[in-house]
Amino acid sequence: MTKILRTLVILLFTFTAYSQTNDNTITGIVTDYGQPLARVNISIKGTSEGIQTDAKGKYTIQARPRDILIFSYVGMKTVEIVVEDVTKILNIAMQPQIQELDEVVVQQKKRENQEQMLLDYGKKKSIIRTSFGYIDTENAGFAVNSIDGAELNPSAIDIVTALQAKLPGTRIIDYGTGGQGGGLTGKAILIRGGGSANNPRPAIYEVDGNIFESAPDFLIIDNIDRVAVLPGLAAVTRYGNIAGGGVIIINTKGTNVKREKGSNKVYDQARRRDNVYNENSTTSKFKREAPKYVLELRAATSVADAKAIYDKQKAIRGSSPYYYLDAFNFFRKKWKDSGMDATVLDEMKAKHGSNPNALKALAYTFEEMGDLKAAMALYVEVFKKRPSYGQSYRDLANSYSENGNYKKALGLYARYQKSRALDTVTGDFEGIDAIIEAESNNLLSLRKEELSMKKGDNEANEYNGIRVVFEWNNSEAEFDIQFVNPEKQYSLWKHTYEEESERITDEKMKGYSCAQFLIDKSLPGKWQMNIKYFGNKSYDPTYLKATVYYDYGTPSQKKQLKVFKLSQLNLNTELFSVMNPAF
Repeated sequence: MTKILRTLVILLFTFTAYSQTNDNTITGIVTDYGQPLARVNISIKGTSEGIQTDAKGKYTIQARPRDILIFSYVGMKTVEIVVEDVTKILNIAMQPQIQELDEVVVQQKKRENQEQMLLDYGKKKSIIRTSFGYIDTENAGFAVNSIDGAELNPSAIDIVTALQAKLPGTRIIDYGTGGQGGGLTGKAILIRGGGSANNPRPAIYEVDGNIFESAPDFLIIDNIDRVAVLPGLAAVTRYGNIAGGGVIIINTKGTNVKREKGSNKVYDQARRRDNVYNENSTTSKFKREAPKYVLELRAATSVADAKAIYDKQKAIRGSSPYYYLDAFNFFRKKWKDSGMDATVLDEMKAKHGSNPNALKALAYTFEEMGDLKAAMALYVEVFKKRPSYGQSYRDLANSYSENGNYKKALGLYARYQKSRALDTVTGDFEGIDAIIEAESNNLLSLRKEELSMKKGDNEANEYNGIRVVFEWNNSEAEFDIQFVNPEKQYSLWKHTYEEESERITDEKMKGYSCAQFLIDKSLPGKWQMNIKYFGNKSYDPTYLKATVYYDYGTPSQKKQLKVFKLSQLNLNTELFSVMNPAF
């Protein structure tokens, strides 16, 4: 066994021993559309251990790093979360379950709004337009029958006869031409429950929003698109006493369908029209808004006053490492010569030095400041705490490279790649593996002389353009990254359990939280990067680091680094833009 492999085995054994002897106490709340969900089953995969949430949706469970927690509830999608060393709070939002039964898809979901039903009308026969709005007969919330116009017999004597044939429990009454029944003439339909035997109440009709008390015999049956029938009680609530016998709602063909602009085609929801970017209505600028406690610090007129405020604040907020990080940034920018920034940093490390997420956020901060040696020291600490994480190898190797120690960087890349060659558990060469391969090849390509290599000793770099790498300190972070090209078309990269649970599981098992993207030179101009942040299952912010490499893999390669503190939820936010030059 080589020295490198012996070292790797020792490190992996150390991590395994740690994970087997240190339980995490994990707490959280399970919700369904924001409401607490009681009696959710929570278990540890592969064991008989399990609990349920209480009446307020709360739970507490003991689990070890690399255990998999399973959250299950009837009618909801099962959620699986890989426990990490830092996992303390997991707030879970359950999603409706989709089941396929005999080729029929059944989905529990929220009702569509009026705009969505308008768009869906042309494709979904269960939606009908009424004078009080669109309703979907499948989930209207009250009794309603629907008929596809194609099912009506076009050869029927009249429309009443055609409708009765498709309406069980109805009968026809003929008022003739004498104006009986309160002025009614012709045939009428009596829906079960419409009045009494001695005083029948016939149904009224609504045709494309117009109300008729007598049957609309003027309609050509072939022109009827769809029909819905509301019984008396539901009808009176919406139409008044005139509808005591119920309402027969008729939509004719072509009248209620939203069409493509400038054409007679039905509105196509599958078409990717929605990737046209409108910056005025969809995106806000990213703002480094200061928390209230930082504003209190800024109000101080002297270092002594600021220190007094800090001492008071930390007694309340010191349980969060990110409070110290904000305080450190404040003192570094305003009173660096006072030494308070170093004091705050020491106190943060003393209290939260065992938290890899906090150390990574601090390392990002140092990198943005340009203090690469301080960042490297932190990546060393993270590596010691997470020696089996692919991200630990990648971060430390990159940091060695940034500090000019190219041989150490290459050695770490090689160690990780060697360990993955021996690994038959975690799948194909993708994710962190592809990132490390790209970066090790790049190092070999650009630092031949420093590494005492000859030309041709490394593989050719496959990149030709701008490379963007996103990294986040909290592996539970969920977000969408939006790439807007120079033609104002966008694409989304989704990082949520709902959309990409397999990828997030892969990240947890291999131990990484980063992704790389290439903007080739085929579409020159301004590219904009936006983000919509959904949270991280805890109350902590997420720190996002974005590194942009221009002319990646060439001697003229340059990079820019930006760090963002994410805390605002469900808001599409502009992060930055890059200029992609033409060939």
